[in-house]
Amino acid sequence: MWSALLLSLAVGELQVTTTGFLDTRVQLAVTRADGTPGLVPLAEGNLQVKVRPTEAFTVFTDTSLVWQSAFLVQGGEKDLPQYRPQAVLSELYAEGQPHEHIRLLAGKKRIVWGTGFAFNPTDLLNPPKDPTDPTFQRAGAWLAQVEVPFEKVTVSVVFAGKVTRQFAGLPTAFVVSPHNPSAESIKGWVPDDRDGEAHWAATARVYALLWNTDVTLSYAFTNLYNDAFRNKSRAGLSLSRTFGGLELHAEGLLQGGSSRLEVVDGCDELPLRCVARGQPPVERPHLDASFVNLKGLVGGRYQFNDDSLLSVEYFFNGDGHDVDGFRRLVQLGVRNPQLAEALRGASADPGTPQKFSFDPLRRHYLVASFQKPRIFDDWTLLLTLLAGLEDLSFQAMAQVTWMPKEWLSLAFAAYLPFDGVPDWGVDVGDGERRGEFGLAGFGSRFLLQAKVFF
Repeated sequence: MWSALLLSLAVGELQVTTTGFLDTRVQLAVTRADGTPGLVPLAEGNLQVKVRPTEAFTVFTDTSLVWQSAFLVQGGEKDLPQYRPQAVLSELYAEGQPHEHIRLLAGKKRIVWGTGFAFNPTDLLNPPKDPTDPTFQRAGAWLAQVEVPFEKVTVSVVFAGKVTRQFAGLPTAFVVSPHNPSAESIKGWVPDDRDGEAHWAATARVYALLWNTDVTLSYAFTNLYNDAFRNKSRAGLSLSRTFGGLELHAEGLLQGGSSRLEVVDGCDELPLRCVARGQPPVERPHLDASFVNLKGLVGGRYQFNDDSLLSVEYFFNGDGHDVDGFRRLVQLGVRNPQLAEALRGASADPGTPQKFSFDPLRRHYLVASFQKPRIFDDWTLLLTLLAGLEDLSFQAMAQVTWMPKEWLSLAFAAYLPFDGVPDWGVDVGDGERRGEFGLAGFGSRFLLQAKVFF
């Protein structure tokens, strides 16, 4: 492939396409917890470059420089690392097709095999989506892929390595982090992955078009890749079929055991005493359990004649907590979004700062969204509801986008949480009870955004 690139440079056949945007947004929020900012301005400059020396070879990059800061931080730590300027490399890969039935890819790319819109249980590689606006997440994973495509069958094999450390958004360590002996001790209850071990994933899939239905079988073998499992095998199935304007889909992942984080007995009320005696207040007791665990999603999308789109999905999270386990975790103090993210072992490479981030802690969820384009020709309305069915708490999002010019987009979004049914929630102090979506440090939030394309 590299010889083809050099040859095309010599004969002047190189095709270069550049696109990008300048994005500014301001978030105003009602804060509920110390260390949560009430004002967050953000500016992003993005450049996407596609280089095609030949029809069979492509190099692509999607890179952003992000400036952001945090103001009106009430109580707690004022210097918040997650709100510092950073560079974001969403994608950077080279792709070639040396043969009609062979495609090769290496670099960083977002490859999603599942059929779910808001959640993808079978996607074990990428940073998670924003379920209120799933297309907003662009970041992928560092990987190498071999794909063998035919008319109705495609076989793919992917090997991915985790970014274990990054600085200002740029990766500084892949797969293996420098070993730090203190990683085995308790440091603020947050696991430290500087363990000297390899963090990687190998996945394979077979896609087939059978009886007008898209069918995908997948298999993954992972080791400490975006979760705490070691040498774990998982199998997935995705289905999708279209009936006119209606598309129905299902997606499921089976695995042995669970990576659920649970509170050690006696540590929910006196966690510091547990720390003092060398006992982590949280643990993952079911990593090597033999029971079969399921994460699954079923849903559908309907496209109306005016191109409006309605999507409804039910998501079952087999790693979720029951009522008592969730209560104990909240009582321990996992109401801080940053601490909760670290405790769950989230990706070290989350990509561009998301408007809404969510990692489900319970088992049953419903996601519904409605998009209405071309209102007055250049207005678009997006409504989303993400609900926890066990406490009836939810996060509602309404966004209005106006494109007065083809190169200019203006948007206003409101994020409105509902605490749920009090009797089904958990005690957060002062006699107040909330459901899962009432536990975040943010209350209501409002975003203003202006985006210029070039």
